[in-house]
Amino acid sequence: KRDYRRTGTSAYADPNSPDSAEALERATALAKQNVITDSFAHETLAKVGCELLGRGHHESALYAFGAVTSSLEAEGYATISLSRAYATETIVTLAAGDVVAAKSDFQGVHLQRTSYLSSRECALAEDLIRACDSMDPEALDEARGRGGPNRGAMANLDPVVREVVGTIRVSGRARGKDAGARKAAPSSKTGAVAGEQQQQQRQAGSSVPAEPQQTKGSAILSEEELANDTDAAFDEMDGIMNSMGLGDDDDDDDDEIDLT
Repeated sequence: KRDYRRTGTSAYADPNSPDSAEALERATALAKQNVITDSFAHETLAKVGCELLGRGHHESALYAFGAVTSSLEAEGYATISLSRAYATETIVTLAAGDVVAAKSDFQGVHLQRTSYLSSRECALAEDLIRACDSMDPEALDEARGRGGPNRGAMANLDPVVREVVGTIRVSGRARGKDAGARKAAPSSKTGAVAGEQQQQQRQAGSSVPAEPQQTKGSAILSEEELANDTDAAFDEMDGIMNSMGLGDDDDDDDDEIDLT
């Protein structure tokens, strides 16, 4: 995992030596001679890797977890800690968005350890790589699900690493903790404008004058008014009849007939 180093240079690299395969082999051999194989030495490196993961530095975390596997491999014992370290390397590499590197390390390095082939961590790493390689989100959710076939391997992972498994995507880097968790909230200015519009609508509705209601009694004429209207109607009718010569005339219009 030397390619994932982000700061400084290796103490085993000779800056004056030519960049060749022989110089790299000499530096690697010197580093292997100084690997610390004391009991629980790998746990300190694992804590460093988890701290880097919590800060979102996947490449630097992968460099630290690579030191964990190197320390465990130097012991020469096949333990559950080594299987967990291999699975952690695969998870961090997938979270960094490098499916090709995860698949290459899994097939070229991890599977060369016979004890790892029958472990639950190997099944988890294989399912995660297959899901990301085929870009199948349903297979990815099944591989890391709590009720899935890999729930035992997931339970044995460090809580920080287990959280990183949930952020793995079938393409691209792992999403951040707050990605997709926040929604855009309306601004206070927008809320003030909306409140002002509602108040104006209420005021406009209250300013409309109410239509006068016609009472039942106003439509009924009084007796005096009814009598006046009736007399006026009769007077008008009499005027029309007189103008036509049909009116009553009591003067000398009637002929007197002497019947004696």
